[in-house]
Amino acid sequence: MQTKMLMPALHALCQLLLGLLALVLICVTLLPLLRSDAWWIRILDFPRIQFAVLIVLTLMGYIALRSWQGLRPWQYALTAGAGIALLWQLTAIAPYTALYPKEMPASTAGDVTNRISLLIYNVLADNRQAQALLDLISDTDPDLILLSEPNQWWLEHLTSLKDDYPYTLLQPQENTYGMLLYSRLELVAPEIRFLIEQDVPSFRSDVRLRSGTLVTLYGIHPRPPGLPRDEDDNITQVKKSEQQQGEREDSDKRDAELMLVAKEVKKLGDVPVIVAGDFNDVAWSHTTHLFQRVGGMLDPRVGRGLYNTYDTRSRILRYPLDHAFASRHFGLAELRRLPDIGSDHLPFLVVFDYDPNAVKPEDKPKADAEDEQEASEAIKKGKAR
Repeated sequence: MQTKMLMPALHALCQLLLGLLALVLICVTLLPLLRSDAWWIRILDFPRIQFAVLIVLTLMGYIALRSWQGLRPWQYALTAGAGIALLWQLTAIAPYTALYPKEMPASTAGDVTNRISLLIYNVLADNRQAQALLDLISDTDPDLILLSEPNQWWLEHLTSLKDDYPYTLLQPQENTYGMLLYSRLELVAPEIRFLIEQDVPSFRSDVRLRSGTLVTLYGIHPRPPGLPRDEDDNITQVKKSEQQQGEREDSDKRDAELMLVAKEVKKLGDVPVIVAGDFNDVAWSHTTHLFQRVGGMLDPRVGRGLYNTYDTRSRILRYPLDHAFASRHFGLAELRRLPDIGSDHLPFLVVFDYDPNAVKPEDKPKADAEDEQEASEAIKKGKAR
């Protein structure tokens, strides 16, 4: 008798919990469609896979509930909404699976003098496993090494690299936005630039391949959304009294830096370009796709896999934040996520072969007038704050 009395209460509780979960998942799917740079909206771009898994579990719960005592009309509506949300999430993720056509073709070049290999790694400023990085560099033997977050300690513990990598751009910083570039290929007119913020550097340099071809390389590491605005920011520390307690970074500065680089790439014309680094943005976000269209850049991940590089401290919450985009002039020789060597990011190795006919000009990503306007507005807003 007591069990029979508990069953309706248990059924009602399951209805309530599934309904709330379905509503939350529908909302977090819809919110990123807003073109807002609010941090609490933009971070919802990241866990699309995790949201998709939760939606599947929710739908399974509704199937079980229906077989138990049936569903009411509003529950069918929530089930349909969750199903649409699942399709939307899967649509965003699908290009980063082997089921999707490759955006960047596999290299068929036989001339290794046109090859360029790049190791990308966010070292994590307080990580102290420098020797593990040196060993990894010895094993993978890249032409260029682009490091994010290095401070003076890292610079001092990587001095041995200069023997094999005589060309450098070095900007160690204590605020987690330092960058180091080591190259065995000649760097032509290298620059350290501060595009949006006075304490967030980026690199630009031409790189001379062994064949003599010049490739323009950009190295970036913009500030991510969601961080407290006074964290790791010497500039805003001065203005701390002007800020509200707990105020967090929106994505406006990150987006502005990405759009500035994309517009520069477009102005360069039909020349070989690589843009690499820790973007602090996922491959499938609206901002990253806009960056690709404005700059005409190809993503080697598309059609090959996720290659999640962050966060090594979690097996569930991992995202593709470290990128190497390239213009249509390259085929992909190798793309590899490397072992954990102490940071919260995994090292990322990409090998491109320069081939001016790898992708036809008409097949590269293209921006329309609306994209160009949105990119310009993002730059204006990022510079204004």
